[in-house]
Amino acid sequence: MKKEAVAQKDVRQFTEEEWRAMGIRIREARGKLGMKQIDLATFLAIGKNQMYRIESGLTPCKTEYLFEISQILGVSLDYLYFGENECSEVGEIVEMCRGKGIKEIRKAVGILRAFFA
Repeated sequence: MKKEAVAQKDVRQFTEEEWRAMGIRIREARGKLGMKQIDLATFLAIGKNQMYRIESGLTPCKTEYLFEISQILGVSLDYLYFGENECSEVGEIVEMCRGKGIKEIRKAVGILRAFFA
């Protein structure tokens, strides 16, 4: 049953063109922060040449790197993968909650729920 459901969906493969587009998005987001390529490579514990290959779309970026890149550059994984749904405000909300107690976080969630109701 599950195989049939998956087969009916339009599942696409991640192409070389999409890898290149992802690399461009990484390079542009890094540039907006004024970060050098070597600095991002250092954060990821990879070489500058590997970072160049990722940003140029010459090699796929590993998922664990993308997870870190999204946090370092303040962009969503959806943005890195698809070029859409960039929501830096969500990252800002997450940062505001970092280090807060559960009571404070629950209060903030309550305020957001009331606001969006």
